[in-house]
Amino acid sequence: MPSKNKHGLEFIIDKVVRRNGREKKVQFSVILDPKRYEERIVNGEKGFFDKVEKIFVPEAVFRILMDEMITQPIQSAESKIEDLYTHILESQTRVGRAIMQGLKFETAIVPSEKYLEDHLNTKLNVVVLYVDIAGSTSIGMVLPADKLATMIKIFVQEMSYLVSGYNGYVLKYAGDSVIAYFPAKTNLAEVCGNAINCARSMFKIIQYALNPVLVENNYPELNVKIGIDVGENQIVRLGGKVDLLGYTMSIVGKIVDIAEPGQIIVGKWVYDTLSRPLKRLFTRLKLSPDLWNYKDSKQGKFYSLYSLNEQHEKKDKKLPHEGIRSSNIISKYIHIPDGDRVK
Repeated sequence: MPSKNKHGLEFIIDKVVRRNGREKKVQFSVILDPKRYEERIVNGEKGFFDKVEKIFVPEAVFRILMDEMITQPIQSAESKIEDLYTHILESQTRVGRAIMQGLKFETAIVPSEKYLEDHLNTKLNVVVLYVDIAGSTSIGMVLPADKLATMIKIFVQEMSYLVSGYNGYVLKYAGDSVIAYFPAKTNLAEVCGNAINCARSMFKIIQYALNPVLVENNYPELNVKIGIDVGENQIVRLGGKVDLLGYTMSIVGKIVDIAEPGQIIVGKWVYDTLSRPLKRLFTRLKLSPDLWNYKDSKQGKFYSLYSLNEQHEKKDKKLPHEGIRSSNIISKYIHIPDGDRVK
């Protein structure tokens, strides 16, 4: 009898026993249910016709779903993002709707203000994540003001969804940037890893949800850079608003300033907390004093920075599946309009 995964995909699992001398190996073969899916080529694209839903689904979509059955998305014990694939599809829908119908932006700052109000005038240990649009000035030179505003609103909305999904709070929106924080009350290593996985998900969402939809609607692609650090900050009220003040808030802004487009940089304090497998994804940056000369506020030594390099994950077999492998990611904009039937 066919089984189903959480997306409704029906498949058949065959048990295969192979013998090599005295050794016996049991393997499992997972195939689509041929009673439901019929292989077809539509407009030059290979895929499958779902006889139940009466729609054509590109082969790439099925490949992603099948891969998801045996690998894990970018998530952690703290994450509310159950699977990044579904989140990408939901993001694509929201972005497309915002461009066509206008954006009904739901601010994510309100829960943050309540959290900070509850801890007003105290010191809070937090992981700070700063995500900034790279080259926003150049984008503003080629886009009308209204389209630029729509693009930035879409960006901050989708980043806010991810921050909330990883149990973080949006502190504030600073023009074309989103500044978020993740309270580190107990397990600092877990919270730091959670913030890093949130940042990695941001790149996936931009690459596979935002950019394809933006380009299809004659917008330029977005590229971002991210800085992350951890430390103690004072919760204060400034001009009627609650905010965080401290060395961490200052240094993370400096970190994102030197980051390149498409780069995630973390401070030494974040790096030192990470598990060995996650540390293997990072490379220590060699920076000239003219570019970076900040010191560790605790020890007074040069404060090292580390850059995420996802290529390390492919080389390191010991690394657990904390991220999406290249075979899992969406290779193009998946667009299956309602009522798109294959006759």
